[in-house]
Amino acid sequence: MNDEDLELQMFFDTIVENVKRERKARKISQLTLAINILGHSSTAYVGKIELRKDGANYNLATLHKIAKEFGISIHQLIP
Repeated sequence: MNDEDLELQMFFDTIVENVKRERKARKISQLTLAINILGHSSTAYVGKIELRKDGANYNLATLHKIAKEFGISIHQLIP
């Protein structure tokens, strides 16, 4: 992995950790985030992202939904 790839990986890792921290601070489960907030049918989507499996990441539309639901600015999720 070159320096640019490593930097990008760290960027996405930070976003995931920020979402996870905000989710836990609000006592929102992966299930609630996945189904009630993001409209997915299972926790697999959020779980895969939080475990950083297969390069899964949140996209900007998803981050916007999360920030809106959490009552924060999307800037608080993106480093």
